[in-house]
Amino acid sequence: MIQEYFSQKSLVERVLSMDEMIKLSQKSGEINIIMGQTFDSGQPVDMMKYGLFIMGLEDLLSKKNSKVNSMWLIADHFMTNINEDKEIEEARKQVVNRENYLGKLNKVYKGRIKIILSSNLSQTPDYKENLKRLKEEAGKNLSFRRKVLESVPEDRKTNKKSINYPLEELAAIQSLKTSIKIGPKYEFFYDRPARDFASDIGFEKYIAVHLTNCFPFGNPKISNELKKEIEKFGILPYKKNSKGLGEYRIDPINDSLEKIEDLIKSTRDPRAIKDLIVITELAKKRLEQKDLFFTSEKEINLRKMKDKAIYQYKKYIEEPFNNAK
Repeated sequence: MIQEYFSQKSLVERVLSMDEMIKLSQKSGEINIIMGQTFDSGQPVDMMKYGLFIMGLEDLLSKKNSKVNSMWLIADHFMTNINEDKEIEEARKQVVNRENYLGKLNKVYKGRIKIILSSNLSQTPDYKENLKRLKEEAGKNLSFRRKVLESVPEDRKTNKKSINYPLEELAAIQSLKTSIKIGPKYEFFYDRPARDFASDIGFEKYIAVHLTNCFPFGNPKISNELKKEIEKFGILPYKKNSKGLGEYRIDPINDSLEKIEDLIKSTRDPRAIKDLIVITELAKKRLEQKDLFFTSEKEINLRKMKDKAIYQYKKYIEEPFNNAK
């Protein structure tokens, strides 16, 4: 069953590694599932794909007499203290809004995903010790340092402190005793060195799961360079304005239904519509409290896909969200 769950091509891009996942699913004990995320002022519908997938995985693994804990790690101090992208007051307001959104996902779809702030986690002795060990490894192991730096955007690599972000990311993962980490494809650049060098640093090797890319709705004008980036890694599921495409994302908290319908109707890329249909199918099956849910792979023409996406969005996302108190 676990192999079938991870074989859904409309949801899962890759698993590092499937053999490890199968072995983990056959054991009893504690399993910790995490997804880390930054944030902005919006609440992308794409986060639902990750939340619903994690809820289903937690249910599946819990059947094996395991104690499964799933967690959202909100990377607030990464943005304020490390990258210095946000003022603290602005970040606090956005954290509250993100917590409300994630809390609503839990309430509507019967999830049990806990919320942890990196600003709190980073003050724990475990985190500080893990970060110290990672910095020492990066200082003496050039191969590890080189691989970790691959995750740093090109425009930040000239900053001598740029390596701190991925090292703190890895410190957070280890401090949460992560068994399974869920994230977008871009996080391969964190996951590869973390897995390759885990035993050298004395860390546990976690299983990395990368879900399928997210794509913009509507018909945005995108440069060739940006197109290549989106084809390779998609747009971030947790930042509405990722790649500057905030106007072409669906936000179930802040967008009107009329705006969402117009955006769906004007979409040229069928992959965005397919992805939304997958999310609504997961939402439907979660609302129906199925023991487990799997996505369908049916192909229909774009116009019919849009009609289906609008109908299912209203029924399985918009209506339950509005009715939640």
